[in-house]
Amino acid sequence: MPGILAKSLKTGILTEANPFGRPVSFGFPVIDFNRCTACEACVRACPTGAIQATTAVPTRRVLSLSYAACIQCGECVTACGDQAVSVSTGVEIAVYSREQLAQAASFDVDPSSAKCTFRQVDVEPGLGLSESAERLRARIRGRLGRSLHVRQVDAGSCNGCELEIAAITNPFYDLERFGIHLVASPRHADVLLVTGPVTRNMEIALRRTYEAAPEPRVIVAVGACGCSGGIFGEGTYAAIGGVDRVVPVDVYIPGCPPTPHAILNGLLVAMGVREGRGGGATGRI
Repeated sequence: MPGILAKSLKTGILTEANPFGRPVSFGFPVIDFNRCTACEACVRACPTGAIQATTAVPTRRVLSLSYAACIQCGECVTACGDQAVSVSTGVEIAVYSREQLAQAASFDVDPSSAKCTFRQVDVEPGLGLSESAERLRARIRGRLGRSLHVRQVDAGSCNGCELEIAAITNPFYDLERFGIHLVASPRHADVLLVTGPVTRNMEIALRRTYEAAPEPRVIVAVGACGCSGGIFGEGTYAAIGGVDRVVPVDVYIPGCPPTPHAILNGLLVAMGVREGRGGGATGRI
């Protein structure tokens, strides 16, 4: 026993004091639309269709990027000859809707040369981050208190997200210092933390788990698969797709997989302690 105590004193406190202040080693792509020429090299390189280009009229092209489907492979960064795509290092990426994980920009197309010139960043309709945060706080106000009980639901994950969720329980991240506890039953849970594209074999199980959780239940979709179906897509023979195709989602945490820091941040967003930000924590996508 004296040896164990001596080793503990020598080791000291390992828990990260501020899990949100350290940049991650890999993040999401960030497009500098002012440098972009909409050449579509990044579109062709993206394996999940997270980056798309559409031409509504011959003189206008729209380039869009969605973090919901992004698996952070970095292919778009390599493919961009204009060096308009870089990588963010932030962890505050949780948002309240799929639309808030996406951004689109319009480009004017010169008919003679087919050269594209940046015109503007398009504003998506719907609630903004602040309005969404207030709506969530109003629904959970006075019900969750300063603690949160979480039931994790694997709806078809490859277990990549599960490894990161397990990591937030270790002494380094220590989710319980924030009053967050994992529970075994949805009947004891305030939050359902759902991973994976919802497979057709798990659809009924997820619905029953959702119905078993008491109100005001908060649903958090984790990972690219949980947010959009990821590399498995949506509406396939084996998978329905994102969690919101089966149950309503309150908070989205993108990533493949999201880091423990991002998951912790997303849970605090679900508690109403922190506000969703999106945009790779850079304020832009």
